[in-house]
Amino acid sequence: MRMYARVALAVAAAVALGLACSKKNKLEKATAFPDSLVGSEVIALVNGDTITAKDIKVLAYSVSASAADSLKSRSFNQMLLDQIIDRFVFIQEARAVGVTVPDSTVAVVMQQFLGHFEGQMADMMKQVGLTAADFRESIKRDLLIRAYVEQKIEPAVTVSEADARAFYDQNPGMFTAVDSVRARHIILMFSPADTDEAKTNRRKLIDNIRRRAVGGAPFEHLAQQYSQDGAAQFGGDLGYFARGMMVKEFEDVAFSLKEGEISPVFETQFGLHVVQCVDQKPAGPANFDNARPKIESVLHQRAVGTDLQNRLKRSREAAIIVRNYDTGA
Repeated sequence: MRMYARVALAVAAAVALGLACSKKNKLEKATAFPDSLVGSEVIALVNGDTITAKDIKVLAYSVSASAADSLKSRSFNQMLLDQIIDRFVFIQEARAVGVTVPDSTVAVVMQQFLGHFEGQMADMMKQVGLTAADFRESIKRDLLIRAYVEQKIEPAVTVSEADARAFYDQNPGMFTAVDSVRARHIILMFSPADTDEAKTNRRKLIDNIRRRAVGGAPFEHLAQQYSQDGAAQFGGDLGYFARGMMVKEFEDVAFSLKEGEISPVFETQFGLHVVQCVDQKPAGPANFDNARPKIESVLHQRAVGTDLQNRLKRSREAAIIVRNYDTGA
C-alpha cells in the first residue's frame, strides 16, 4: 500500500510537472533567487507542488525576526530551500496516508507563535511583505509533519528489553533518580477566537467539572468527556514525569499535591487545567526498572531520528524535484 501511494504520487507529480513546463503553461525561471527574494517567484517544484521565495521568507522569519541580513546570503537561502523541500516531501507523504490537522490546533499554535513577538509581528510583516496567513500556512505544514511522525512513524518504532538493558549497562552515570509524579489532568484549551462570553463559559464549565470530581465522580471519566488534548482518551493520564518536563505553572501544581488530591482550577499558556495526583516517586537508586522508561525514551528518539533520515533519503530519491533557478556558483 505504501509503495502504491508513492507510485501514484510520482505519476500525478509527473503529469503536473509536465503541464507546468509545457509550452502553453511555461514556468518562468526565477531570476532573483538565491541572491535575493522576490516573493512571487517559483524557485522549486516538489512532485508538482510549488515552492516560492515567500516560503523561504516565512521560514527565515519564523526562526528570527531579524533575518533580513541573512536573506542576502546565497548559501543561507539555499539551505532554507533544502529544508523546505524536505518539509514538502514529508507533507506529501502525510497527505497520501490521510493525516490531517484540525484548524483549532493550528489556531492555538498560531496564537502562541504571535505571542513570542510581543505585538511587533504586524510591523515586521508589513516591512517584509508577509501576512499572518503566510505564517499560518507554514505552521499548518509543520503541524502536519509532526502529526505524521506521531501517528504513522513513532508507533512503529519499538525498543527491546535487551537493547534497553545493554544501554543501561554501558551508561551507568546517566541514570540518577529524581522525584517524579504521575498525574491526570483535564484541560479546556484557549482559542484566539474566544469572546468574553466564551471565556466566561469555559471558566464556569471547568469549575463545574472540578466540583464533580471533588464530589466523587471518576476523574478519568470526566477527562474522557471534557478534556481537549490527546491524553483525554487515556482518562487524562500523563504518566510519570520529573521536574523540567512540563511548563513550570503545571509542574508546580502537580508536585504540590498529595496522592489522590485534586488541584484548584489554574491557568497556563495553553488553557485552564484541573490536575489529580495519582502517585509520587521520591528520588532513589536508579536501578534498571527505574531507569527503563528514560532509556526507552532515549533509544526510541534515536531510532525515530534514524528512521526519518532513511525515509527522507528514499523519498527524496523517488521525488521529482526541480530547482527553477540558475544553480551556478
